[in-house]
Amino acid sequence: MIWLQWYLLGMLTIVSLLAYRKLERHFILDWKANLGLFGAFVLFWLTFGWSWASFAEGESQSGAMGLLIFGLSGLVVSAVTWRQFIASSRR
Repeated sequence: MIWLQWYLLGMLTIVSLLAYRKLERHFILDWKANLGLFGAFVLFWLTFGWSWASFAEGESQSGAMGLLIFGLSGLVVSAVTWRQFIASSRR
């Protein structure tokens, strides 16, 4: 079952890179936008890995905590990055 986790994390990475390339074509991304997008990616990647591993080990409370802490942080970083650095810089 752990192979499926690594496969899905790889697919998440590929999809994130493709989405980044598409954003880069339509918006001007400075270093602050890149840093925010990278931080959001790391938090979402950590959310997925932590939660999957916790639920696979039978530690559902730890998995829920990972979803809440890392997932919510990823959403906040994504929203702030989008509103402050990306949305106003259309090409």
